[in-house]
Amino acid sequence: MKRVLTLVAVPLLLALLSAPAEAASSLRITKIHYAQSGTDLNTEYIVFKNFSSSAKYLTGWKIWSSPGTDNQYYKFGTTRVAAGASLTLYTGRGTNTTTKRYWGNVATATSNGAVWNNDGDYAVLRNSSGTTMDTCRYAGGGTTMYC
Repeated sequence: MKRVLTLVAVPLLLALLSAPAEAASSLRITKIHYAQSGTDLNTEYIVFKNFSSSAKYLTGWKIWSSPGTDNQYYKFGTTRVAAGASLTLYTGRGTNTTTKRYWGNVATATSNGAVWNNDGDYAVLRNSSGTTMDTCRYAGGGTTMYC
């Protein structure tokens, strides 16, 4: 019996080891601050960082809060993140800059209130083709999650 398992397991293991690994996204979620202070929606935000040596374009990308349950998302318009730079997406309204975006400014966003649940949530970053590029899950009970 042991030899049969070995004969079956070895080819499977070799196939898995030789398969190309999916490249990790160079643009990642690094922080979610989910504990909103009072009614100021801009005290709630998510931070993305470009870990590559070249600029990344997020045009058409979406960040989802708990896809399948509350299903809130923000779709990036024309957005460039410089090499090594971070971009903060605030839940409220404000003036967009090269390092700041505001969820409340976008008509295609699916929320006009708090997005990140204090008792836990799941953030999913998808590119314009719908491929998941990064995720971050937290259980709540604090104020901030470093991903």
